Amino acid sequence: MKLRHTEVGLPANGQWLDGILAHHPEVPGLVVLAERSGSALATSRSAFLSKAIEDAGFATLHVGLLSHEEERRAPDTWHQVPVLTQRLAAVLEWIGHQPALQSLAIGITARDAAAAAMVRVLGRSAQPIRALASRAGRPDLAGMEHLRVLVAPLLLLVGEHDGENLPANQQILGRLKCPRELAVVPGASRGFEEPGTLDEAGRILVRWFSRWLSAAPRSAPDNLT
Repeated sequence: MKLRHTEVGLPANGQWLDGILAHHPEVPGLVVLAERSGSALATSRSAFLSKAIEDAGFATLHVGLLSHEEERRAPDTWHQVPVLTQRLAAVLEWIGHQPALQSLAIGITARDAAAAAMVRVLGRSAQPIRALASRAGRPDLAGMEHLRVLVAPLLLLVGEHDGENLPANQQILGRLKCPRELAVVPGASRGFEEPGTLDEAGRILVRWFSRWLSAAPRSAPDNLT
């Protein structure tokens, strides 16, 4: 099954976000990979994870949550959870308007503060979000009022030597009521830059989304607006 890759622009609260959609009419699910900006979509680590998920048979929407202008002039926007939540909600709204995508089971993976945004967005999205995966992220920044009511399965993927994110993820693990898993990549730092660690992170992500998104392949119209 060969996925078709299409560059897309997504409207979000007065900004335009860059994305790359990889799709085929017979995929069982769609994974949204939330990145910092459109310029990050082509980076080796980010693109590697996207390809790993695509190779497992899922559609992907690789999207930057900051516009090019914000990346240049307001990079701190990447740390503002309310703003990132609005952007991610706009991405999910865009998906809901695409006939080729609207019937698919959806998963989301995000890093840094965007991991908190994906937790918060579940309370305001009409889309069927089946699974979440935080990679080197801070879902705790969503606040316990959001984490306590989270029902979607949540993967906490961190490196063994990630001195900031590992303790934060360990702290919330026992307070979650949703299906959850803490996956620690041996020998990895925050960016999974050590040899073999990004491959392992990709395998863990694929296993997680295959568990929660896989279903009998469904046909969908192969048209996008």
